[in-house]
Amino acid sequence: MVRRFRQRSLLCLLLILAMSVMLNGALAQSDNRALTSGSPVQGTLDSSAIIQTYTINGSADQALIIEVGNDLGVPLAVTLTSATGELVAQAVDIDTDGAGALSAKLPATGTFYVTVFKAAGVSSISTVDFTLVATLDIIAVAAPTLAPAAEATETVASPEVTEPAATIQVNPTDTSVNVFASNQILTQSGMTISLQWNSIDDLDLEVRDPIGGSLYWERPTVASGGALSPNINQQCVVTTPESPTETATWSPGGIPTGSYELLVYYQQSCTGDQPATFTLSVNVNGVALDEVQGTLGTGEVFVASYEVNQDGTVGLTGLSGIVSNFLPDNVDTILGNATPIELPTSLAGLLVNEASYNAYSFAGRTNDSVSISLESTTGSLDTFLFLLDPSGNVLQSNDDADIGVTNSLISGALLPVDGTYTIVATRYGKRIGGTEGNYNLTITSQVLNLPEAFLNLPRGSLELRLLWNNAADLQLLVRDSAGNAVFDDVPEIRSGGRLAAQGNVNCRVSVETPFSYIYWPTEIPPRPGVYEVEVWYQSACNDTTPVAFSLFGNYNGQQIFSDAERPLEGERYLTSFTINADGTAEPSDGGIIRGASDLNYAGELGTAVTLAAGEARSGVVTQDNKFDVYTFTGNAGDVVNIAMNNTSGTLDPLLYVLDAAGNLIAENDDAVAGENTNAFIANLALPADAQYIIIATHFGGRYGGTTGTYTLNLTRLN
Repeated sequence: MVRRFRQRSLLCLLLILAMSVMLNGALAQSDNRALTSGSPVQGTLDSSAIIQTYTINGSADQALIIEVGNDLGVPLAVTLTSATGELVAQAVDIDTDGAGALSAKLPATGTFYVTVFKAAGVSSISTVDFTLVATLDIIAVAAPTLAPAAEATETVASPEVTEPAATIQVNPTDTSVNVFASNQILTQSGMTISLQWNSIDDLDLEVRDPIGGSLYWERPTVASGGALSPNINQQCVVTTPESPTETATWSPGGIPTGSYELLVYYQQSCTGDQPATFTLSVNVNGVALDEVQGTLGTGEVFVASYEVNQDGTVGLTGLSGIVSNFLPDNVDTILGNATPIELPTSLAGLLVNEASYNAYSFAGRTNDSVSISLESTTGSLDTFLFLLDPSGNVLQSNDDADIGVTNSLISGALLPVDGTYTIVATRYGKRIGGTEGNYNLTITSQVLNLPEAFLNLPRGSLELRLLWNNAADLQLLVRDSAGNAVFDDVPEIRSGGRLAAQGNVNCRVSVETPFSYIYWPTEIPPRPGVYEVEVWYQSACNDTTPVAFSLFGNYNGQQIFSDAERPLEGERYLTSFTINADGTAEPSDGGIIRGASDLNYAGELGTAVTLAAGEARSGVVTQDNKFDVYTFTGNAGDVVNIAMNNTSGTLDPLLYVLDAAGNLIAENDDAVAGENTNAFIANLALPADAQYIIIATHFGGRYGGTTGTYTLNLTRLN
């Protein structure tokens, strides 16, 4: 079955015609490049021959049909030009199956040139063997893929670097518009994006193309044709001291048009948490854009973007900066421009650089459970969701629904009061992002079958609510600023914290929606300081339903944080927040505790303290310094003890021992479970002659909230 090629604009292909015209004179004298009507020829595209050009003689009363195919299914592009280099027709494979055809009426009698290129998506394929058949017909054939012939007097200047005008003029609420079909331009010299920085720290480059490809160190090739150079300074193992550089490359041929988003990640410091300065350089078909420069701290992400237009022009969008979790606009503007909707509903929308968010409002009732799904349907869109309460405070937000999933999901959000709530559908990077596309937004609301006891819970100045979906035993624990914990076994503590509900403790028969609740009565306000909240999945209680919980923290009637997780049996979730002396509260990171892998310790190995046997060291764990790194040298068969003892504050010590490759050798949280919260690793037999790593931290690692000073001792027993 003959496949068709998609026609393209004249200006797109003139970018590469100069190359083919240079070859025409030589090829006219080559018999093996002269096509005979109806006779197939074989050709090859590789790194030394990025185009192949053939000749055929025809007359003005003929039509020419060109068919080309390859067994690899590689998309190819074809141009038909006159002897003087004017374009007659051009096309790019629309089906991307390696088989296609172009049909054109010859404008005059003479020699014509057929040029074959790789289109998008083939930069990683070094060699493509193809078959070409050119057929002349005395009756002109009009094909829907025929591009208009060039006027003999028409010339096109090389594209200049310009700030592009708005290339998409659409209504973001128009659900019928899809502006993200796979359009391309053909390039003579391809496209490169380079990231260069000024230190041996571990920075990473990611490039997101307009058709949803994401090029980064874990995915070094994408379907649009991009390929990424090796990862530099990865995990600080082997470092490049002189101008480390990572480069993304699209070979000559087809590249998608649209918005390209550039991301720079400061993965970890190899020199002690120093800021890193970097430069982004972009070149599209020989056109160099203005360099973009920035400075990042450890863990920060920088975003910038540029657009490749369908006429071949390119330009920076002017959108760039460090990514934050802030709203894409001020609250009053968002609330004032929200479109009213009724639940449940499903609707479609569009996000582009000129309109980076849409807002929707709905009426909600106290204790309703609301779930919101935001899914990209076209283009490169990387979604981001916000749910705002009636006052405009963020109740919940979500970037990725799961690991490796860039769609967004807020599941089972519990509405705290009656009122008008607002959904903000936006993208990663918000205003400064570069991904674009259509989306589907689905919102459902459920009146929970909550028992009377939940509806009548006592109110407090500080309130922590936990709800989940099955008969499992989940334990809620809150540790106050003095280090005292309220939970199942200690239902009341001196600072005023009280356990008022305890879910399915010990797998007892529960209500349909189990819940736990810890609060500080309104007449006993909580003391300033850091508070830690833990959810421990203790037992499945013979219920095979996957656990999904929602956790809410309120202080003085305002929500401090909310989170939703799906833990596995035995896992612990941890988060913390700080109550300030002025009556405000600030949340911190929260998540499932994963151990030493949560900690970015490699960047501190270069400045780690060497610990000798019998030597005591002192340190401090704070919210800004959650761990310290030490090293020691041991021999195979050595037996050691390592002790980390709290000397002040609320610190709950935790120890990890790793080998030089980062493999976990031993760990300890409590020296005596339930009695002594100091950390003690006893009688550790070392497996090899090597250097070992000690990480001194607090319970919860990156998510922990306890702080204070400690002593660390290494004792050799043999």
